[in-house]
Amino acid sequence: MQRVAKRLGFSRDGGSNALRASKITAVDFFDDLTSSYARKRFFGGFSVLIAVCILLTWVAEANFTWPIAKEIVVAVLIEIVAGSLIILAFYALYVYFIGANKAVREVNVTRPQDIGERMRALPLDVRYYMFWGRSGSFFRAYPLLELDRQARENKRNIAVDVLLPDPDDERLVKSYRDIMKSLGEDPGDNPLLPNVLATCMTCAILASNNKHLEIKVHLSQFLPAFRVDLSDNGAILTQDDKKKSALYFDYGSEFWDMFRSTVANERDVSRAVAWDKEAFAGLKLEEKSCNAQTLNSFGIKVDNVDAIQQEVARLITKRPHRYG
Repeated sequence: MQRVAKRLGFSRDGGSNALRASKITAVDFFDDLTSSYARKRFFGGFSVLIAVCILLTWVAEANFTWPIAKEIVVAVLIEIVAGSLIILAFYALYVYFIGANKAVREVNVTRPQDIGERMRALPLDVRYYMFWGRSGSFFRAYPLLELDRQARENKRNIAVDVLLPDPDDERLVKSYRDIMKSLGEDPGDNPLLPNVLATCMTCAILASNNKHLEIKVHLSQFLPAFRVDLSDNGAILTQDDKKKSALYFDYGSEFWDMFRSTVANERDVSRAVAWDKEAFAGLKLEEKSCNAQTLNSFGIKVDNVDAIQQEVARLITKRPHRYG
């Protein structure tokens, strides 16, 4: 992990790098107001407030018998409605005409509630996608399927690089098991194995049945501290805990180039996964595609195929992930 940390620009003492990180990750107040989560909460909250005030106005008009009390209550409620409408109008104008100051921001701190939207935008209309993570659960559920769909419909060649931890490495298995325990989950003996096999299976099936989609999978000797999703639309760093924020990097920025080089360098020194396309031709992401032949096609040690088969089948068909 020290080697990974150095590659990603983090030092053990955290001195100057920590100071630099504190500068680039500071959340700008007005930029934060334009986030998807902020817009939903802002418009939703004030809309509910306006609706409640209108309802209370109707109740006061219909039920209050004391004229002075009715007049005061109705006047206050009307003022609240008018003020709320003015606030919403100014906020809508700000979001539409001004928005976030993207021209001077290379790094954006993304709220936990906005991570899913950011990640769903990354694979749209791109020719290259790169993923480095531990399980690839969300990658299997959306980006990979979206890239396959675009390649088919647009008949456009798309290249995908996938970097996963090697499930045959006991050190990585132990570390991943400890991470899952810290998240309150109950991992099995080798929680990496079914997830890596499921990602390899999904990649093999899609790539073998789509001539416009080229997927390369490599198994790394390191367990990354976070996930990296990178494309022509930018890059995002996320953590296992979905309550924590993410970092988003603009396409072509210094940090985007740094992470692209980091993942590419790690890929080049990792074990490549190869499969026979003919063995996966005609297969779909369904339970019957998981059998002894396909599960043993990736050069990954599988001691008990029957025990792992059902779990892999569940992961490629139901595709559970943290951003549902």
